[in-house]
Amino acid sequence: MSPIRTVIADDEKPARQRLVDQLQKARDMAVVGVARDGLEAVALVRELNPDLLFLDIEMPQWSGFDALAAIGPEQMPATVFVTAYDRYAIRAFEANALDYLLKPFSDERFERTLDRARQLVASRRAGDLTARLSALLADRAPQRAQAAGDSGPLERIVVKLAGRAVFLDVNEIDWIEAAGVYVEIHAGGKTHLHRATISGLEAELDKRRFLRVHRSAIVNLRRIREVDGRGQGELEIVLTSGDRVRLSRTYRPALEEWLRQPL
Repeated sequence: MSPIRTVIADDEKPARQRLVDQLQKARDMAVVGVARDGLEAVALVRELNPDLLFLDIEMPQWSGFDALAAIGPEQMPATVFVTAYDRYAIRAFEANALDYLLKPFSDERFERTLDRARQLVASRRAGDLTARLSALLADRAPQRAQAAGDSGPLERIVVKLAGRAVFLDVNEIDWIEAAGVYVEIHAGGKTHLHRATISGLEAELDKRRFLRVHRSAIVNLRRIREVDGRGQGELEIVLTSGDRVRLSRTYRPALEEWLRQPL
């Protein structure tokens, strides 16, 4: 795959430089433009049509949200908001952001963001017949099920991977994590990026096998190994894969109800 063309927009020079330095470590990333405010960001995106945009929120002239609105959905690159404030997170994902990086971020957290970007950019670039057919299959499946009178839960998920249609059996899923208008499906040590909302996917999955445990997470009940107390009333679900998923207080009663069911 050719390098992922990236634009950075941040009004703070040290923050811009850190992003440039981090991206230069990745051989598949190419910084093609750097902006100091929202207006410059819009101009660069329109001129360069990048694959990826790292966008600060609080900037002079236009904010990151203003810039994204001006760019528009048709030309919007994969967008990562980078900010020192966590209060914008919900609005960022409502704006279809790929990720939300909270300053200061670790190298490991940044690499996770790049992995998400790689998957999304590869998916967008895979505009061949196979990708279009797989999207058509995914969109038509609920209609075919309804026409056949089948109101049963989802059994397979079609995910796109570098132009291939991968049919994933839901029984193989360990857990699912929200990522804006996408979800990350964790299965067998691999992570698949799939265009769906976590609420929409929750509605399609078998309630006897999958449980929402957090605003941003669904777990396969058959993959739960233990529930671990973290202190101060917080709990984590430990899966057979070794992954740890936070259990929020909102969804705790649902898990307690499931634990009372006969195994």
